[in-house]
Amino acid sequence: MQLQEPGEAQVFDLVLTDLRLEAGAVVEPYLVRGWWWGPTEDLAGLNQLAMVMSDREYRSRSWQVVRRDRMAIEDWQRKFSTRRPARSAATLSAEIPTILLVHALTGDMRAGGPGGWWDRVVGPGKALDPRRYRLLCFNLLGSCYGSSGPADEGFSRREDDDFPAPLPVAKGNHLLPENLLPATVTTWDQARGILLALDALGIDHLYLAAGGSLGAMIILCLAALAPHRIARIMPIGAADRATSWVIGWNHVQRQAILLDSNFPADPRRGVELARQIGMLTYRAEEGTELRQGRQLAGLPDGETGWSSRAPYQIHTYLEHQGQKLVDRFDSGSYLALLGAMDHHDIRRRPSWAAEPEPWGESRIRASALCVGIDSDQLFFPAAIRALAERLSAQGGHGEYRELTTPFGHDGFLIETDKVNELMKRAVELPAPR
Repeated sequence: MQLQEPGEAQVFDLVLTDLRLEAGAVVEPYLVRGWWWGPTEDLAGLNQLAMVMSDREYRSRSWQVVRRDRMAIEDWQRKFSTRRPARSAATLSAEIPTILLVHALTGDMRAGGPGGWWDRVVGPGKALDPRRYRLLCFNLLGSCYGSSGPADEGFSRREDDDFPAPLPVAKGNHLLPENLLPATVTTWDQARGILLALDALGIDHLYLAAGGSLGAMIILCLAALAPHRIARIMPIGAADRATSWVIGWNHVQRQAILLDSNFPADPRRGVELARQIGMLTYRAEEGTELRQGRQLAGLPDGETGWSSRAPYQIHTYLEHQGQKLVDRFDSGSYLALLGAMDHHDIRRRPSWAAEPEPWGESRIRASALCVGIDSDQLFFPAAIRALAERLSAQGGHGEYRELTTPFGHDGFLIETDKVNELMKRAVELPAPR
């Protein structure tokens, strides 16, 4: 494939049609923030189809939690409509293969470049080369980095769901009103939202879709929803459905937030504790022993040994991770995205789907490189290995590789050099028959 001159990575916004969620609530309007990096010939079309943000706009609105009131949303819509020329003249080159990247639970759309979560995988000379491919990533529905989510005023609440919560949410001796809880979002909804964004850009076919954790779950949903639009997939550290183990850990995180006395206004300590619980599931014992061990933190310089007053380094590490998240992420979005992970099951037919059953991997036509993480304590590698085997058994190309790391589930974000090598295989997978 011939190399082309790459443009600078761009962040852009889209205003899409209202989106009805699986549980019945409606997101109106559905706003999407995306990230693009690819050959320069794409830029004219991108500027016509989307509202490409200046560096100043991006840094003021994307490096922190985006919270929008209704007036700000309406003003944003007006700016978009006046800055975007007629769509009839807009095109993106059909000759440039499109690769979609899907971020994990608390990530954003910046997959590559400065601050990118896969910066060693994305870039000139790397497996995902913007001289060779059009690279796209969208902030997920329900998140808080520019796409529609609970941080927006007017985002639907649980009371708007057609399906009631299976169990009331209790706080002490009282039930939490459902108007305090974000509307139910599922991985089917998030996949559908991505397809709407691709439609708005005129992209009918994906050369590859790749991501880890929640991103991998959404990729599997995409491949089942639009089997003829996606040629290759690379899900990492996930499974075809969330197990009771995953749902249980998410439940404990959720309760930490809901039981904070400041919920829903500012459950800072609840989010910190939820993140600390989550971090322990994202790592593994070997990795924490390597990096934190039993060392004490806060001892005077040169002093070693044991102290009853000094915290262990794992204490300070977890506190640091909790503080980082609460400063950059919305608590409502955290609840919504934990719920999306809970509801993940590609065998379950989406409530808005017209197609009859069966659902599940039998609908997937894409060639798949399924990657397990050998030390993963959340999504054990046997599940995604079995998925690869079932994809092969039904006549497709299902291939399994294992990422070896002491760092557990988050290995796909830490061992990026190894991910780069795996990605080189993913882009070479045979096209589906």
